[in-house]
Amino acid sequence: MTETFYDVLGVAEDATTDEIEAAYRERLKQTHPDVSDDEDAGAATQQLIEARDVLVDEDERARYDRLGHEAYVGDGTPSASDGASETSQADTDGRSGTTGTDAAGNETRNRAQRERRARERVREERRRTREARQRRQQAGERTRRDEAATSTADDTASPGSRRAGTADPTSATATGNTYSVRENVAASRSYGPSLPTGRELTLLGISFALYPVLLFSALLPAFPPLVNLVLSACTLLLIIYLQSMPRVALPLFGGWSAISVVGLLVFGIAPLSALGLVILCATVLPFGFSVLTASALRY
Repeated sequence: MTETFYDVLGVAEDATTDEIEAAYRERLKQTHPDVSDDEDAGAATQQLIEARDVLVDEDERARYDRLGHEAYVGDGTPSASDGASETSQADTDGRSGTTGTDAAGNETRNRAQRERRARERVREERRRTREARQRRQQAGERTRRDEAATSTADDTASPGSRRAGTADPTSATATGNTYSVRENVAASRSYGPSLPTGRELTLLGISFALYPVLLFSALLPAFPPLVNLVLSACTLLLIIYLQSMPRVALPLFGGWSAISVVGLLVFGIAPLSALGLVILCATVLPFGFSVLTASALRY
């Protein structure tokens, strides 16, 4: 059975124009020579375009449905056979034969025109595909040239400005008719302590309240030795952990160092006594470590 234009597009005979266009695009993605390696890809694409051109044209589609596929494409000519039967009935009527011949000639010319339009459509789509590919390649080359030019400009910047951590606010490089502008923002560095914010401020508040509780609980003789040992380990781990955050450690241990010195003076506790030494070692010593850590980090 001959494959009709509906079979070529894979649509029903009552399909709408939108359905025909959608089926045409899907089939074209599979049969186009640029995506298919089949030897008959060009012929299949041409047949696909011819089917689409006929079925989206309401007049041509009505004529195609009325004549049938074989008569429409010229594989078989029912109109000619009708003319032949009329000729057999009235073989003396020369005008019937002439009409049949003219109809067959018109069908041949129409088919040739459709094939020519299909070939032109294939060539046009190939040309558009090549142009799109060339535009993508040119855009990629321009981007690579701009990046290379920008990198070269950065490499030739003055060493003095690099050491100072500053650069020109903007630098522009030209490549052909394309300009690439790049803004160089100097990174700011802080070498001094500043007030904690956000999570560090929250951690400072919690640690400031928790540190004396852990300290005195570790030294309180009312607890068993094992509990005192665990609390002492927790206090030591807290001190070590806070050394990694000078913004928290400095105000925490500095504040408790000041409070401990004032407390010794107020309560009349000798600094060199056992209790005084324990209090000073638990506050002033971590504060000294925090100062050294901040200095080492140039915080």
